[in-house]
Amino acid sequence: MSSTEAAAGDPAGDSGGRPPKRNRITVACTWCRQRKSRCDGTRPKCATCRHHGYVCEYSDTAPLTRLSGSKELAAIESRLATLERSVTGLHGRVACVEAFKDGIASPNTHSHRSPGPPLFDGHDPATVETEDPTDGIGSIVFTKEEEAGFFGPSSNIAFTRLIVRTTTAILKATLTTASSSSPADNALQSHMLRVSRQPSLAPNRSSLSDGISVGTEPFFLPGESEILSLIDIYFRTTGVLFPYIDRETFLYTYHQLNSTNLRAVRRSWLGLLNMVLAMATSASHGSTLSASQRAAKSDIFFRRAWELCDKQSRHGTSLELVQMLLLMSQYLQGTERSIETWNIHGLAVKAAYQLGLHSPNALKQYPPLEQEIRKRTWFGCILVDRSLSMTMGRPSSIPQKFIKLDLPTPKVLSPERNDVQQLTDEHSVNFYKATITLYIIMGEIVDDLYESNLGCDTSDNVFDVASQLLQFEQKFLAWQHSLPPTLTLVDSNFLSLENSDQEILRYRFILTIRFLNVRILAHRPLLCKYLELLGTPRPDIQQLAVLMQVGVNSLRICAQSALMIITLMRAVLTFPDPPRHLLGAWWFSLYYTFNAALIIYSTLLAQHQMQILNQHPILEGVGLDMDSLHQAIECLSMLFQGNRMTEKCARYTTSLAQLLSLICMWSLLLRVKIPADLLF
Repeated sequence: MSSTEAAAGDPAGDSGGRPPKRNRITVACTWCRQRKSRCDGTRPKCATCRHHGYVCEYSDTAPLTRLSGSKELAAIESRLATLERSVTGLHGRVACVEAFKDGIASPNTHSHRSPGPPLFDGHDPATVETEDPTDGIGSIVFTKEEEAGFFGPSSNIAFTRLIVRTTTAILKATLTTASSSSPADNALQSHMLRVSRQPSLAPNRSSLSDGISVGTEPFFLPGESEILSLIDIYFRTTGVLFPYIDRETFLYTYHQLNSTNLRAVRRSWLGLLNMVLAMATSASHGSTLSASQRAAKSDIFFRRAWELCDKQSRHGTSLELVQMLLLMSQYLQGTERSIETWNIHGLAVKAAYQLGLHSPNALKQYPPLEQEIRKRTWFGCILVDRSLSMTMGRPSSIPQKFIKLDLPTPKVLSPERNDVQQLTDEHSVNFYKATITLYIIMGEIVDDLYESNLGCDTSDNVFDVASQLLQFEQKFLAWQHSLPPTLTLVDSNFLSLENSDQEILRYRFILTIRFLNVRILAHRPLLCKYLELLGTPRPDIQQLAVLMQVGVNSLRICAQSALMIITLMRAVLTFPDPPRHLLGAWWFSLYYTFNAALIIYSTLLAQHQMQILNQHPILEGVGLDMDSLHQAIECLSMLFQGNRMTEKCARYTTSLAQLLSLICMWSLLLRVKIPADLLF
C-alpha cells in the first residue's frame, strides 16, 4: 500500500498529513465503478486506469442531477399511468367479450370449448387481416401502381387507368384551347380526376369493434340456434349458387360435433364451419347489422378458420380444406385485401391438384356421392379462378386444357331427400352448370382478346378483333339456347311477373347480370381502341373511319349491356320493398354495377369527342345520356349503404360524371366563342 493510501486509511494519523478531500465527479469510468475504486473522472483515461494499464471506458449515461432525477420520476409516473389505463381498457374489453359471448351463446348453452391442440405458434394475425389499397374483387385501386401489384388488361383497374389518361388528355386539350394566353394548368389541376391516394393505415388489429379480441379462441362457437340459423342462410344463398358443399352431410357432421362437444372434430371441418358462418354473415341481405358490424362479425369467423387451418394449408390437404380455401377466396373478394384473395386462391388450386380433383381417373376410386362433391369442388376452383383472372387481370391458374371432367349432374345425392329438396338441388345444379359453361367462354375471351392477361402487346388489327367477336357472339347465342326453360334470361320487366318462383327468379336474374358482364368484357377491347385514339392530341381521322366501320357495333353492344345492368339493378333497388335476395353477394353486384358505370361514362365520352370531330353519331337509338350515368351512381349509392367499397365506387363515378359535364360545358362555351377571360 502506498504512503498516501495508508495515510488516508489511518484515522489516528495527523490531520495535517491528510490529502485534500476528493472532489465528487459526475460519472466514474466502467472499471472503477465495477471495482468500487476511486475515479478522478479524467477523460479519455482516468488516473487509476492509466496507472494500472486498464482499458478506460465511460458509459453514455447522462449525469444524474436533481433536475434530471425529477424528469426520470415524471417519466416513470407517466408510464405507470399509461399502464393503468391499458389495464382499465383490458377490463372493459373483457366485459365486452363476455357480453358478446352471452349474446351469442346463452349462459345455459355450452360454448363448444375443448382443450384441443394449442394455437399455432408463430402466426401473426395481422398478416391475415392486413388491408391493401385494392379491394378484393379488383373493382378499383386508389394507390400507386407499384404498391398494388399487377393488374392486367381485363381488370377494371387497367380500364380505369385508360379512362383517366383519356379524360386527362381531353380535359387538358379543352382547357388549353379555351385560353390561348395560358396553358390553364391551374384550371386543369382543380378539375383533375384524382385516382391515387396514400394507402390506408393498417387498422388497429389489437381489437375489433365491440371489443372482440384478435386472439379470439378458435375453438369457440356461437350458440346452437345461431349456428343453425347461419347454416340455413348459407345454404339458401351462397350454398345454392355454388353447390360444392353437400347440405345433408354438412348438417350430419355438425350434429355429431354438437353431441361430442368438439372432442373429436377435425380442424379442417371446424375451419369450414367457420367460413360457412362468415359467408352467411357477410353475404346475407336480411341482416339488421350495419356494414361495419357485419364486417367485424364475419371477420371473427374468418380469423378463427385461418387460425385453425393455417399450418394444415401449408403442410397437408383434404377436400374440406379445399372447400374452406374456396370460401375464403370468395369471402375476401368482399374485403379490401386483394393480395390475400389472390394468394389464398392459389393455395386452393394447389390443394385441389394435390388431391387429384382435376383427374377423371382419380375420381373413380370414390363412391358416387363423394365423386359428385369432388367434381363440384373442382368446378368451384375453376369458377373462382376465371373470376379472379378477369377482375384482377392476371393469367388463370387452371388452363382451359386442364378441364377434363364432365359437368356436375343434378342427380339425387341422397335417397332420404323429399321432392322439394330434389327440385331445389336440380335447379341449383342447372344454374351451376350454366355458370360454368358461361365462365369457360369468359376464359376464352381473356385468352384470345386480352392475350391471357400476360401484359404483352396486343394486335392493332381491328379486323382480327372484329372477326373474333363474331365467333364469340355465336357462342353466346349457343349458350343461351342451351339454357333450360327455368333459366331463361330476364328483361327489364321481370319484377312484374306474377306467381313467379322467387328462387328461380334469382337464378335468372344473376345469370342475366353475369352474361351481360361477360358480353361487355368481349366487346370492351374495341371501346378501348376508341379511347386510346380519342385521347391523342390529334386523332387520325382515317383510323377513326376504320374503327367506325368495324367497331361501332361493339360500342353499341357495350352501351346496351351496361344500360341493361343498371336497369335491372335499379329495378331491384328502387322497388318499394327491395327484393335484395335476387342480387346474390353484394360485392359481385358492386363489381357488375361499377363496371357498367365505367362503360356508360366511356361511351358517352367517346360519343362526345366524335361529335367534336364532326363524325357520325355512334350511339343513335341506344338511349344513352347523362341520366344513365346518374342512375348508375344512384344504384351504387343504394347497393350497400355504409360500406367503404361501395362508397368509394359511388364517389369515383360521381367525379367522372362531373368531369364529363365539365368537358361538355367547355366545348359548348367554345362553340359560341365566349371570351377567354370570362371562362376562368
